[in-house]
Amino acid sequence: MKNIIKLILFLFTVNVSCQVTNIVPLNTVYYSDGAYLKDLNNELSLLEGTWEGTLNNKKYIFQFTVFYQHLETGADGSYEYEDKLSGKFKVIDLGTNQVLYDNLNASNYEDYGILNFIILGNEFMMGFFDTPNNCYNQADFSIIKDPNNLNQITYKSFEMGDYGGLTPCNYNTQEDIPMFLPTQELILTKQ
Repeated sequence: MKNIIKLILFLFTVNVSCQVTNIVPLNTVYYSDGAYLKDLNNELSLLEGTWEGTLNNKKYIFQFTVFYQHLETGADGSYEYEDKLSGKFKVIDLGTNQVLYDNLNASNYEDYGILNFIILGNEFMMGFFDTPNNCYNQADFSIIKDPNNLNQITYKSFEMGDYGGLTPCNYNTQEDIPMFLPTQELILTKQ
């Protein structure tokens, strides 16, 4: 259910700039409708950029971008503006030099696929929402900042989420759907 709500919020977002008077810090739990959840401590900008790592003979390239004052609307008509960290990625098989997955050309927030949901200290809890071709397959993972080395982050805690949506799925089970995110812990280095 949690992932369905995330998907609904993801599908109904629009990138808008406007003037907001009710500014609250990110991760604020209770706030009024129309509030702006702002990255007051510049936590998101530390992850912005390109990060690379290698695991199981595959090269992973992640690009994270901060979308400032992004409008989030709920099915009930509620809304808020929030500074959001979003990501996109590319996977290359180093044995064959074949590109296995690539959405680095995404330029709109809705097309990035990776969204940040919660920041807990140095841990950023992320969600991945795949395309309709892959049955809106979902996964969660964490990115951990290393306060002693700002040029490295740890990708960890991969967990499959829901799949399926409003369109037919061409796969019999979730295990049949290709998942290109790493499933093991991985150190990523800023480029």
